[in-house]
Amino acid sequence: MSFQLPYASSFSLKSALIYQVNSDKAIDITNMVMRFDYFENINYPSVSAKLNLLDNGANLIASLPIQGFEKVKIELRTYDEKDYEYEFRVYKIQNRFSGDRFQMYTLGLISLEAMLNEGVRVANTLKGKPDKLVKDLLKNNLKTNKKINVDPCLYNVIFNPGKKSPFSIIESLRIKSVPNFSYTSAKTKSKFPSKKSNSEVNVVSSTSLTNNGEYSKISGTAGYFFYENKDGFNFRSIDSLCSVSGFHGDSPVAKYKQENVNVGGLPNRKIIDIDFVEEIDIMTKLRMGAFSSLICFYNYSTGLYEEYTYSLADSYENMAHMGSQNKLPYGQKELSKYPTRIMSVLLDDETWFNGTEIASIEKQHNESGKGTGFPDFQKYYISQSISRMNSLNNQKLKITVTGNPDLKVGDKIEIEIPNQIPTENRKQNPYDEEHSGMYLISELNHAFDPKDRKMNTFLTLIRDSYGKRDVASKVE
Repeated sequence: MSFQLPYASSFSLKSALIYQVNSDKAIDITNMVMRFDYFENINYPSVSAKLNLLDNGANLIASLPIQGFEKVKIELRTYDEKDYEYEFRVYKIQNRFSGDRFQMYTLGLISLEAMLNEGVRVANTLKGKPDKLVKDLLKNNLKTNKKINVDPCLYNVIFNPGKKSPFSIIESLRIKSVPNFSYTSAKTKSKFPSKKSNSEVNVVSSTSLTNNGEYSKISGTAGYFFYENKDGFNFRSIDSLCSVSGFHGDSPVAKYKQENVNVGGLPNRKIIDIDFVEEIDIMTKLRMGAFSSLICFYNYSTGLYEEYTYSLADSYENMAHMGSQNKLPYGQKELSKYPTRIMSVLLDDETWFNGTEIASIEKQHNESGKGTGFPDFQKYYISQSISRMNSLNNQKLKITVTGNPDLKVGDKIEIEIPNQIPTENRKQNPYDEEHSGMYLISELNHAFDPKDRKMNTFLTLIRDSYGKRDVASKVE
């Protein structure tokens, strides 16, 4: 059956159903739907939606009645005859307005796992690599049947969750996770490995204390995102999301242009408007320690006190980047010479070690390097995760594009922005080569208007570096 939708922004609402709580009985509310908004956010563990209804005489709130936790299913078809299905649970009613024999209100919708998470508490000790723990928490504690996509991690961890919810535990694991990938930069192959532990290669290098009073250095990369999108749950390393190779990254899923033409014959690849929300913001990054930080470690089991500096400039070339910029800008490189944030961290290798040997794997304490199976690796991820997370938001912009339900957070897209120079000079350089290029989708809103049969997609895009990947950046 063809819906004969005339435009790339056209869609047809096939059905909207709401189910009675604890029942398979469904009520068709398709004709009540005034607007449907679907949301994803790379910083949130679940998808959500809003459903605006015009209840003309049915009084669904009382007749069903709507009491929360009802299942809602939405099915729609786009102009190219692709079908999409969304399933949520009702968690809120808001903006209710009553008139003469009609009501308007909005149903707040969220994924089932998000609601279950609020009541599930984990009490047993957790141990293993973060990617395995994430899978176990989602499958065994939240009982999800959705797809789970994880990037492999280094280092075993062990801790008592203290009756926290699965999402809270996974949030605490994000900063502790170091990707288990190798990466070859454009210039040189990474020389991360400096020592081995637990038969694993360590991706962080550090130096011993120097004799001239200078701080010892620590380097590397770390940090993960945990989020849900239309494909399921994702526990992905920042470097994987920024990469198209090396860190098991994916290629951009689409290219969009800010001009009134079809792109490669595809009428839905047009940027309707664009808003640069944030760029550079060096002061905030300095205060967060994005460029350089000083970390003071005290191991209260051994009495060892150490100070290390982390500089983004030392690790920049060994990270994945979305732009063609292959080094820190001069100003940021100069600022990375001086730690702008001081952090203190307590270390302990003994808590989870029952043997009689020395638990620490530090060479000054344990020449064999065996130690405990769960050493405290905080010096290998604390400053690295903070720096990587804050450097990712170097550019942030919002764009509106023709509705495309295939897009999801965690995807990379390419955008081409016209060069803001006189028209006669655009033939040679039609696009802004520094601000065009590849971006990561961090927030997304698919907005559907059934009455006008029109859809738009609102995207928030971020990236850590300037330039198009096929054109050398001018950043010095």
